[in-house]
Amino acid sequence: MRKTALVIVALSFAASGAAAHHSLSVYATAEVKTVAGTVKSFDWSNPHVRLNVLVPDSKGGSAEWEFEGSSVGRLSSTGFKKDSLAAGDLVTVAYNPRRDHTPGGFFVAIKMADGTTLKTDRYRASP
Repeated sequence: MRKTALVIVALSFAASGAAAHHSLSVYATAEVKTVAGTVKSFDWSNPHVRLNVLVPDSKGGSAEWEFEGSSVGRLSSTGFKKDSLAAGDLVTVAYNPRRDHTPGGFFVAIKMADGTTLKTDRYRASP
């Protein structure tokens, strides 16, 4: 019986390690940039909310930018909701850029076409 209890405790610690949060080191968190575009998708799920935005490019087309956000719980506490953004919405995204300079980053605020701005707990500058 004691061995069984030890195994259960050991497995619970192993499982909690698997759910550990990853680092934000891939983002330049001291920098905030903005970009405007049209929402392609808004994935309201854990561990991190995802936002894809079509941003106009210099060739008259658009490029897809991918943004990561905090968890559903953290974003909910700052006013975000599952239906805050929908495909087709015009937005300006304030974000911490990726260190590898690929299009996208970690979003910290979203400004809607009507002027409403949703800010995360990581917000440090206005979009």
